[in-house]
Amino acid sequence: MTPPNAGLRDVCRLLGGLALEGSRVELLRSLREDGTVARLGPEVGDDLAEALAGMQRALAEEEPEFLAAEYTRLMVADAEGGPRRPVPVPPWEDCYVGTERRVFGPRSRAALQAYVAAGLGYDGIGQVPADHVGLELCFVATLLDEEVRGERDEAARAAFVTDHLAAFSTALARAMTDATRSEFWRQVGRALTLLPPALAETHASGRGVPGLQ
Repeated sequence: MTPPNAGLRDVCRLLGGLALEGSRVELLRSLREDGTVARLGPEVGDDLAEALAGMQRALAEEEPEFLAAEYTRLMVADAEGGPRRPVPVPPWEDCYVGTERRVFGPRSRAALQAYVAAGLGYDGIGQVPADHVGLELCFVATLLDEEVRGERDEAARAAFVTDHLAAFSTALARAMTDATRSEFWRQVGRALTLLPPALAETHASGRGVPGLQ
């Protein structure tokens, strides 16, 4: 039997990878062809499974090139290569939480401290803001993986989700839903909204397997 947290771990990895590399046409094409997204559904509860199924349906209907360009427009820069300007969906926690609302602010520093305390890092550490939603999701996925393997208890993961991911994922998802022209990215936003409550439910019910990666 698959440990309960393994499904949520894989969803965090999926959404984190999309948040970091959604401009990669080959990644989107692979997800479209292999059905990975929909296969995650049975492990994570009805609401989140429905959002994942919606993502898979949209992948079949929207071209990977369009989805990659839409990601760039939403979260990176002007897809046409024009002057840089604020993006519709900033991917950093600092842009949604607190009073400063700037990149490399206090939320980035706090996220970095959490990574270091867990003995983890990432490519570009110190140069790339630590509070990027993709990095935060990948961090939670790593903690969940260690829980599944019995190497760490759930306290660090539960605290990080409460202090960071849950603090801005709904606002980011709302910005994505309002700004996107893509049903796929709309469903990604829906999944981002549903994920922190699913993680909190796992923590509260004690279904997690003690441990971390």
